[in-house]
Amino acid sequence: MHWIWSVRHRLFVSVLFAMAVAVLLPPDYLPLTRTLCIWNAGAVSFLILTWMLMLQGTPEMMRHHAQQLDAGRLTILSTIVAAACASLLAIFFLLRDTKGLSPNLLFLHLGLSVLTIVGSWMQVHTIFTMHYARSYYKNRSKQHGSYSQAGGLDFPGDEEPDYKDFLYFSFGIGMTCQVADVQITSRSTRYLVLFHSVLSFFFNTAILAMSVNIIAGLS
Repeated sequence: MHWIWSVRHRLFVSVLFAMAVAVLLPPDYLPLTRTLCIWNAGAVSFLILTWMLMLQGTPEMMRHHAQQLDAGRLTILSTIVAAACASLLAIFFLLRDTKGLSPNLLFLHLGLSVLTIVGSWMQVHTIFTMHYARSYYKNRSKQHGSYSQAGGLDFPGDEEPDYKDFLYFSFGIGMTCQVADVQITSRSTRYLVLFHSVLSFFFNTAILAMSVNIIAGLS
């Protein structure tokens, strides 16, 4: 499945799945509820495809495809981060009117809220993982038997990093807003990590606020 390496192909498949869900949804759902259902369908399918890629990707495969499939990544990164943030805003309006709902609708609203929060958080840091990996293997060159620092990140040990190493780096920033034992070796990567850390702080703050709203909705 070489097509899975292309983020555009994964997005295309996810959009198709989201459109199929949109057709199958009951017509009496509120527009905002329908929107969140469609968003979650696309987000979950994209995450499944991306994590399938991560589980099978070796450093050699990552280096090869990073050279071929890196065009337009910043645009795609910005689009998905913006969509994830917008989905959290949608949850705020969805939870605002939970009073008076039937138990089934209340369960649906709260379930959608939890799924959207978790899915959006996973989506943002998974996209950053892919971006770090592509940038690393696109810019890194082998010289005289050792690797230069052009990849922007210096991982401990002598082995080439795979996606699990980049997941460790990206989700570490997502949870703590700081880096751990991975050294940053380029200015452009520092700028990206700064943006990622600031975004993570506000994203986690928003998740905390939404969680309080969900708990209040259960009472």
